[in-house]
Amino acid sequence: MNRSPHPASLILLGLAVLLVASSRDGTALLFGALSLALTALLAATAHFGLLLRRSRWLLLTMLVMFGWLTPGTPVPLIPGATQEGLLLAADNLARLLVALSTVALLLKALSPPELVAGIRSLLAPLALLKISRDRVAVRLALTLNEVEASRNAGSGEAASTASALTLPASTIGVMDLALGTLTGALLLGAWLT
Repeated sequence: MNRSPHPASLILLGLAVLLVASSRDGTALLFGALSLALTALLAATAHFGLLLRRSRWLLLTMLVMFGWLTPGTPVPLIPGATQEGLLLAADNLARLLVALSTVALLLKALSPPELVAGIRSLLAPLALLKISRDRVAVRLALTLNEVEASRNAGSGEAASTASALTLPASTIGVMDLALGTLTGALLLGAWLT
């Protein structure tokens, strides 16, 4: 009996967490960003560290652009910075931290084939537009395979050139119903507050 949740359920939950946390302001946003960052740091250290390392220039640019180039009340001890700019920078950096934390947790929870399978399931409505979700899934899987192959080649590991594209078979179970309920509750709570 398969007790792990369907990948699409986890992706939807991640999107709901991202939407709920990033739709907050002030203290709630800061608390959500720090909570998610701490969770990602503890549960998905490697993925979170890699995402932060790759985003460091974006984070620094956002801090400088908002903190020093936004007109407002000067901060006495920080030359050129404004209070409004630093608050705006903190707000936008917290939203980016929410996104990076959520992505890190999803990457930790789902292997690349599971991620593709989950996205393929979520793309089912594209059939109404006569767009093949299988083609999208195959392209995503090929892209992820190439990324993994280049990463392995760069680290000195032998990359397998002949690998079949397979997606894990998942069925919807009780865990998916619980995750769906949690996702719905998060979205309803975000909408009502």
